[in-house]
Amino acid sequence: MILCLLTFIAGLPKANAQNKDNDTYGWHIISRGENLYRISRHYYLKESDIIEINQGLTAENLKIGQKIKIPLTTRNKKLLKKDDSAKAKNQNLYSQDKNKSISQSLPINTHLNIAMFLPLHYEKLGELGFTNFNINEKRRKEYKSFEYITFYEGARIALNQLEKDGYNVSLYVYDVAENDENAMKQALSRSEIKTMNILIPLVFKQPFDICAEYALQHQIPIVNPMSPNLSILNNNEVFKIQPSAATDVETTMRYIRSNYDKPNITIIHSNTNEEKPIVNYYKQLLENSNDLSWTIIDYNKFSARVTEKIAMGKDNIVISLCNNKGSIDENYAKELLTKLKAKIGCNITLFGSYEWLDLPSIDIAALQQFNFHFLFSYLNDYSNTNFVNFVKEYRANFKGEPDKIYAALGYDIMMFFVVSMIDNGKNFMSYPNTDNVKKMINPFFFDRKDDKSGYQNKRTTIYRISNYKIISVSR
Repeated sequence: MILCLLTFIAGLPKANAQNKDNDTYGWHIISRGENLYRISRHYYLKESDIIEINQGLTAENLKIGQKIKIPLTTRNKKLLKKDDSAKAKNQNLYSQDKNKSISQSLPINTHLNIAMFLPLHYEKLGELGFTNFNINEKRRKEYKSFEYITFYEGARIALNQLEKDGYNVSLYVYDVAENDENAMKQALSRSEIKTMNILIPLVFKQPFDICAEYALQHQIPIVNPMSPNLSILNNNEVFKIQPSAATDVETTMRYIRSNYDKPNITIIHSNTNEEKPIVNYYKQLLENSNDLSWTIIDYNKFSARVTEKIAMGKDNIVISLCNNKGSIDENYAKELLTKLKAKIGCNITLFGSYEWLDLPSIDIAALQQFNFHFLFSYLNDYSNTNFVNFVKEYRANFKGEPDKIYAALGYDIMMFFVVSMIDNGKNFMSYPNTDNVKKMINPFFFDRKDDKSGYQNKRTTIYRISNYKIISVSR
């Protein structure tokens, strides 16, 4: 069933390059949505190759319109010329003024229809007994109607802010349970669905697949907020929000390169099927890095050798890939920390998973001792100014605290896609990224391997323990 209709007045080019008459380098002009990693891949280079030839350049200080040098190679020389030709061909599509965004050439009252499918269990509202329990403590344990409502609440806050900026959005909310395929089919059969500009289903695999098939058939972009399954990218209309394990590896390697000088890297795994592709990808990236010292260790076979590469006077990075859930893994975590403590005086940074923080016998002081880092796509991070502002709005509107994931996720999805779809207009599906979303809690950057596959969010966040607090160090 349709739960409600809410109307809000909430309402890119690819890489450009110029090839100078120079035998050693060409030029590249930064476009919206680009980062150093993507540019380096485009020109068959390493990030360090580009940084070396551009004094003062870092992965963090790229700016739209900035002109950077690109080392010429046999593989990319023609590519630079090709990009230069493409720039001339498309000159009339984009403003010459670097300070003018694409959105300024579009009508401000451009309207979007958005369909959101949430497991709200509307039919169970009559079962609620507010006088019998503390709703703040028990509502998610006792009543399914409250499980995902914060996703909608976060989206509402985003739309309220977008309204003030002149964006125009009609939000249609449909009540579809997590595994209810029939409810999804019924919602998709409604006449207004064909008018939607984007579909956002927060449901499990079976109903999502039904919605994705509909989206593909009618060429409507569809957002998957939570699935880790890469197979959904086989649909080229899909935008997958949760970063993949490969993205985590790439993010970790970029962070290490940016913050440590020629470190010793030790990667620990337990040779499970889940870990093998991650280990192999780390190995691939490390083999292409001639300036890094590294070793990969199967803890089950060579636990005694875990610390043999850790040395005084060096930055030592230990990356634990072992699954850290359950009592057996808790023993592993304690053993590893004990081994690291034996390397007194060495500078050690430990990368693990968020689950380390939930291990009962692991004191946060022990993790802080080894500069503990972890990656997480969404976390209530009070060191993030945008999150703090979001919490203030949430409290003012809903008289409570946002949950750990869904509220901020709903806010960011709405903030990103409304702005990007209106700002980029008809170019959205080819160039979805935008630099205009300054209020997002955790920004997205979407990329895909080809036009036959869906988009994967390639941006996640690295956190570390500092002064007994969790702070973000790479977003």
